[in-house]
Amino acid sequence: MKFIPILILSIALLAGIEKTQGQSASVQGIISDASSGQPLVGANIVLIHAVHQEQLRGTAAERNGFYGISNLSAGRYIIRVSYVGYVTMTDTLDLEAGARITKNASLMQDEELLDELYVAPVGGTIMRAGGEQRIRPVDISRVPSPAGGGDLASYLQVLPGVISTGDRGGQLFIRGGTSSQNMVLIDGTLIYQPFHIISYYSAFPEELISGVDFYPGGFGARYNSRISSVMDVQTRDGNRYQHQGSATMSPFLAEIYLEGPIKKGNSSWLASGRRSMIDYTSPWLFREEHPLRFDSQFFKFSHRGSDNSNCSVSVMRTHDQGRMDFESDDVFKWNNFVVGGRCMTLPDESIGLFELNAGLSYMSNSAGDRHNPELYSDVTRFNMDLNITRFIGNMRLEYGGFAKMKWYNYRLNELFQNPREDTDVMLGSGIHIEATYSFSEWARIRSGFLLTFYLNNYNPSFEPRLRFTWNPFKQENEEFSASIGIYRQGLVGLSDMRDVSSVFVAWMLSPLGGEQMQAIHAMAGWKQELGHGFQISLEGYYKRLNNLPITVWSSLARFNTDLALADGNVFGSDIRLEYNSSRVYGFAGYGYSWTKYVTSQDHFNIWFGEPVQRFHPPHDRRHQFNSMLGVSFGWYQVSLRWQLGTGLPFTQPMGFDELIRFDDGMPDVRRMYGNPRIIMEKPYQGRLPVFHRMDVSLERIFNFPSVKISMQAGAINIYDQSNIFYYDVYTQRQIDQLRFAPYISVKMGTR
Repeated sequence: MKFIPILILSIALLAGIEKTQGQSASVQGIISDASSGQPLVGANIVLIHAVHQEQLRGTAAERNGFYGISNLSAGRYIIRVSYVGYVTMTDTLDLEAGARITKNASLMQDEELLDELYVAPVGGTIMRAGGEQRIRPVDISRVPSPAGGGDLASYLQVLPGVISTGDRGGQLFIRGGTSSQNMVLIDGTLIYQPFHIISYYSAFPEELISGVDFYPGGFGARYNSRISSVMDVQTRDGNRYQHQGSATMSPFLAEIYLEGPIKKGNSSWLASGRRSMIDYTSPWLFREEHPLRFDSQFFKFSHRGSDNSNCSVSVMRTHDQGRMDFESDDVFKWNNFVVGGRCMTLPDESIGLFELNAGLSYMSNSAGDRHNPELYSDVTRFNMDLNITRFIGNMRLEYGGFAKMKWYNYRLNELFQNPREDTDVMLGSGIHIEATYSFSEWARIRSGFLLTFYLNNYNPSFEPRLRFTWNPFKQENEEFSASIGIYRQGLVGLSDMRDVSSVFVAWMLSPLGGEQMQAIHAMAGWKQELGHGFQISLEGYYKRLNNLPITVWSSLARFNTDLALADGNVFGSDIRLEYNSSRVYGFAGYGYSWTKYVTSQDHFNIWFGEPVQRFHPPHDRRHQFNSMLGVSFGWYQVSLRWQLGTGLPFTQPMGFDELIRFDDGMPDVRRMYGNPRIIMEKPYQGRLPVFHRMDVSLERIFNFPSVKISMQAGAINIYDQSNIFYYDVYTQRQIDQLRFAPYISVKMGTR
């Protein structure tokens, strides 16, 4: 209850600010695409005094296309709304003292300007304030992917600080965090494992995405229960006026995408389905069988009301299955099922934008025998949250509350280990408040906190967060930003990372001392436009990690749910250089990262002669370089992607012994040799070789009166580099990542 005074003080402060602004006028609204209703994040809104014809105030549409300009004097104004590739809207507003006017704008696409979307100055890979980045479909489409279209997974792996263990497994590690410490939201509802077993792909192809807010750290107070990163994915609404669709076929993937109106101008539907083809095509494509398979389906219904409201219901299902070691019998599977509803409304003369989300998420995964897996875990999550965004004077205020319930269970029954299973429920609720105050046109600060309560599992959690942005030279293209905050996570995703080929995750509560995992994030960065189409950004970061549950170390290679606590430190930097012109797009990014854990365990003294061990975890990639080049000429587009990463840590084997069991009676040791076991060295003292690879694609577009056909030819790993994925110490056998593979894909869709 010690946090109640903070809440009371915050409410009193807001009431006082509201009272002082009572005589000022304000205008707010939502900027969207006229045909689909999609919010146009980044659209420019300018107010011009109708008498003096001078620009008074300007702003940009934010999340959900929402904008607000307050603290205005009474009078007549001209409002001008513009967005690259769309026809500019101009209108007149008459504001009275104390009036609050809602002015929405639905912009029509300008066919003559659509090509400029490719070179739009907003977005791109250059980081925004404090690590925040807005990812657009056009950004995703630039990354070569053997699918006939872009995918969020391929795009994220181009960014510095994002680590992937290989081209299979579907796990991403972001700035020192594990994959289970990332939060991925689809229209406000959590999805636990959206990345497919073939790591080029996710549940989010380019065609489904309206935009993605990506935070590799330093995220705001509205996000809770994760300590590493946030990927907030907003999907498209279907076209409200005409039916459209496309179909894609390639040796890697088959996909279909359809959309159209239910009631013209008011409601629409959108559906898509994907299925990997590599399990069929790999014998002739790679000259060996690759037993990897995934499929996903998505459906969305959306409705726009007459009271400035928009509601939608989304359903997503994914299924992944395959063998990381192609010669092993162990099968890994995971499934997601997500259903969520979202309503957004901005009534006339309302205090602000209201956003209500409710959703149910289910994820199961298993490893072992295809029909009776030795390892199994599932987790179910229900969430409901309300967020309100409003403007008071020079301050943007966002606040709301949430409630969540999680069920989880796991069953573990591996060799050399007694069966372990458990089931539990976690209940939580909380509030968040965050205010963005503009000291001037060139400096603003965002301060807030998250307050979470748990029914039985943990003590109340108070998480303050602060972000600062400053344009010291009063230029929009020269910006300094910094952030700091505290983040906590209660549900643990436990993996046996000593085996790089294992992607099984057991979800459970931390049983050690009733403390949540905690991270302190601090980062600072600079963004600079260099002129002639070049932009550069540099960001440094530090994370302090506490109360990380890790498996108790054993000299034997096995999955283990006996836990110990570890602390960690992460620091690093990202530098990005981007070039954008009408015909050429180029990007180069370098990331340096250093992650180290420290843990004390009872058996360390016996095995290693010291009670404390310090080690770099298996996702600690020290150096990573990524580059892209895209050149368009006529109807052709050439894309190149090259990446290089230094080796990841692994635990070296020290030797073998034989285990003879007495469960079925006294063994005959003269004829029975037992089961071989690996004896492991100190944790993560070795490093894998350097990884590097180049992908290339050539695309040709054919436009017909009602049909658009895109043909793409390309190859992955064009110089056939042997990048190691897994090494079987039992058989002394190395398993490599995907070798050189050419492909041709065809995509046909309506215009």
